[in-house]
Amino acid sequence: MIYLTIFSLFFGYIYEDNDSLIVQNDSLVICGDHQYNIKVHISNAGKLKVTRWSAAADSFGKLNINAPIITIEDSSSIVGSEFGYFGAYMNTHPWGYGPGGGGAGGVSGGAGGGGAYGGDGGAGGDTYPGAGGSAYGDAQDTLIDIGSGGGAGRLSAVNGAGGDGGAQISLKAQYLLVDSSYILTNGQRGYDGSVEAGGGGAGGGVMLWADSVVIRHTEITADGGNGGDGSYGGGGGGGGGRIKIFYTSNLDTTYIATSAQGGVAGTGIYGSPEPGSPGTIHIAQIIGIKEIASALEPKFSLQSHIVRYQAIVHVTEPPVILHFYDATGCLVRSFRLEKTTEYLRLSDLAQGVYFLKTGLKNNMVEKIILLK
Repeated sequence: MIYLTIFSLFFGYIYEDNDSLIVQNDSLVICGDHQYNIKVHISNAGKLKVTRWSAAADSFGKLNINAPIITIEDSSSIVGSEFGYFGAYMNTHPWGYGPGGGGAGGVSGGAGGGGAYGGDGGAGGDTYPGAGGSAYGDAQDTLIDIGSGGGAGRLSAVNGAGGDGGAQISLKAQYLLVDSSYILTNGQRGYDGSVEAGGGGAGGGVMLWADSVVIRHTEITADGGNGGDGSYGGGGGGGGGRIKIFYTSNLDTTYIATSAQGGVAGTGIYGSPEPGSPGTIHIAQIIGIKEIASALEPKFSLQSHIVRYQAIVHVTEPPVILHFYDATGCLVRSFRLEKTTEYLRLSDLAQGVYFLKTGLKNNMVEKIILLK
């Protein structure tokens, strides 16, 4: 990891190495996966800005941070608004980018549809409106994604461009504190058109995941962008994004404000442009290893053992191969189970959250395991 130290004229400070990321009264543009051994501390109006999405780089439009301790306080922020999948902006690609990209208006006259992620995008206005994008992903799983872009308004050629979606922001820690700060990943408003307007971009995704989560006096938003205005057809509103908060032992959400609303439809004299649908907000406690036995299907069960970092596995139809993945998706261990009951020694795995995957008659099982 690159070592970086910068002092600004106004005593701003940015420091990064393998152990820590510290940003105070300064702004850092950042993207991709980042693992720190000790802490991440953003304070005194410090800001992390997600690098704008680009089809040329898979890490752009995404920010995934893992550290034992993450603190964001004193009017600091993480901003991914309008940095997700592109909205339509040229005649060669009049549909919004991303899995839920908004549709383009018809070449004979139609406004663009809104992009989607947690909620559907709204259809555009006029005679041949662009369809709104369809929502994707799941409200309750442990995955997070980028918001899709809005479609373009067209009258033979692109008139109003679509708005960009919001970025993906994921923070994972043992202790996570967000106090008097902001996490924003809203979609962009569709562009106005002289005749046909563009659809709004969808809200992006925010996932906060820690053993202990403390969020106080903080705003977290993943709203869809509004549709643009056109003299003939208004753009559809972008769908809301997804907000997910997971904890294992402690949750404090004093005066938290969360929003994943759909964008408002634009205006035009023809047709009935639609607003975007609301996205999803999900807050849940992650199950521990003792609780997994009752959650798994009957052909497979896992329970804790009296010895720390050891688990008992029961399989009705061996042999079975178990794969353990860490929170970043990397395969860390595999076990081949030859007996109906086996003891797994997990002492070489670091404390944290893991995904367990195995194939049982072509059915995949995926559960979350917290090693204490």
